Amino acid sequence: MAELSTASGVVTHAASGRRLRYGEIAAFATVPAQLPAITVADLKKPEQYKLIGRADLGRTDVLSKVNGQAKFGIDVTVPDMVYATVLESPMDGARPDQVNTAEAMAVPGVIQVLALPFGVAVIAQTVEASRTARNVLKAKVSWDTSNARAAGFDSDKAKEEYARNGRSAEAKPMNAYKKGEADQALASAARVIEGTFWSEHTYHAQLEPMNCVARVAADGQSAEVWTGTQAPVLAAMAAAGVLKTTPDKIRLNQMLLGGGYGRRITPDIVAQTVAIANASKRTVKLILTREDDMAAARPRPMTHHIMRAGLDAQGKLVGWKHRIVAENVDAVAAPPRFAATGGKDYIGWQGSNLPHYDIANWESEGVREQRGMRVHAFRGIGAGHNKFAIESFLDEVAQARKMDPLAMRLELTQNDPRARAVIEAVAEMSDWKRKRTGRALGLAFADYHGTVAAGVAEVSLDAKSGKITVHNYWTAADPGLVVHPESVLGQLEGGAVFGLSVALLEELTIKGGAVQQTNYHDYPVLRMADMPEIHTRIVRSGAAPTGMGEAGVGPVAPAIANAVAQLTGKRLRELPMTPARVKRQLA
Repeated sequence: MAELSTASGVVTHAASGRRLRYGEIAAFATVPAQLPAITVADLKKPEQYKLIGRADLGRTDVLSKVNGQAKFGIDVTVPDMVYATVLESPMDGARPDQVNTAEAMAVPGVIQVLALPFGVAVIAQTVEASRTARNVLKAKVSWDTSNARAAGFDSDKAKEEYARNGRSAEAKPMNAYKKGEADQALASAARVIEGTFWSEHTYHAQLEPMNCVARVAADGQSAEVWTGTQAPVLAAMAAAGVLKTTPDKIRLNQMLLGGGYGRRITPDIVAQTVAIANASKRTVKLILTREDDMAAARPRPMTHHIMRAGLDAQGKLVGWKHRIVAENVDAVAAPPRFAATGGKDYIGWQGSNLPHYDIANWESEGVREQRGMRVHAFRGIGAGHNKFAIESFLDEVAQARKMDPLAMRLELTQNDPRARAVIEAVAEMSDWKRKRTGRALGLAFADYHGTVAAGVAEVSLDAKSGKITVHNYWTAADPGLVVHPESVLGQLEGGAVFGLSVALLEELTIKGGAVQQTNYHDYPVLRMADMPEIHTRIVRSGAAPTGMGEAGVGPVAPAIANAVAQLTGKRLRELPMTPARVKRQLA
């Protein structure tokens, strides 16, 4: 055995030049009663890897996406298919009340109009007919909101309540993460610094609107589904739930996603399509209009953050307390986990812990608001808003200590080589100490599921318009063992773009429980003209592989806010940092 080696599916005996393919061996070999003992020392070393970590390995999907052959969910066509769209209920729990279908049914090509719990569906021979009828219906449908908890929710008016509830003696916070005794440390601190921060609801804004194709068997006990989903198991379970059957009776065809970011975890589009297909006894392709896609948003929650930090007599950071006031995402997106944890919010509180900073006593906790919004996972999950508050506030603490923000983070990560390495990397990449004229740099650090990342933003500000321009964004990450370097760099770049858009532009406003924005004209996303130069670097370590999908988002918003504070001397405390909000906050 010691004379044998393996490579590319072949066992080779170098001394004799003989070779056997794995398939040939499988034809006669038997599994030994006791498998060979393998230790860590027997495993390949990274320098021996032939595929893992190679920068020259391409991706098999790129060519098809470039030449148009790739099949996304919206591209699916099957025989005898009809088209549907849904005039979405404006909020969870609202149902169609009065539905006047006469004019919609008069549209040429319309087959059927169905009032369903989630809205009013139009089935037609063409997409155009379904949408024309949907637009006719919009003025012909009234909604019963008596069972909609969100019916009275106004996001602007609720801010005062969030702020008050967060400080109320009856707040009943739940512990999220804890190390040491933060309350005691703050009570005995020589100086306590406090800050508050906000973030608005945000929409996933995926380019491909939600869509699905479903064919239900004549007996209604099985179905075939075509969709792009981030959670195939949940999609199959949702389809089975509608038909009151079991998931093994659902054949799910996984298509490419035209943007997911958490929105395509929720299987609502699958449940809707299967319900329409079952009710109509037709093979149905459901495509939401952008307006209905936005009305059916599963947004990142609006959040309020109360931050407190304690310094001792020598100025050392000895205590840290972070209170998050928001709707509980797990309660909506992951009810079993919500129940199992006694009401904690794994998704919404993610990123509020400080495992990489050398602070003896810290705690994060959540105060639950119950407003009935369909809040859900969003790229970056909790880190998207929590790191904005944490890293912005950390710069405030550095200012109070009369300390350079980079120096303070290096001090806090002196016992964490991986975190320190990515911070040092972006500092070197951005030439941190070089003074800029009319521009300033801001630094932030974030972690996600074992991946550590840091970012530096170079910004300028038009004081008259309030517009922030990000000229350069440097980002470095250590995701442990890198399997596919180009994918890691792509995720860093994509996360930066996503983070920039959310930090500077994106917000949903809610009135009477309904989303007010309807399309990209009033929900702007980052345009090419506003894209900075993005510079990326992988910082390699001996850590096990972690994850990259979310890691690039967290540092972006606080890096921008910290750069603006360096430039103007004033702190931005709200996301997004729109021109109107910037002018108001810096006045």
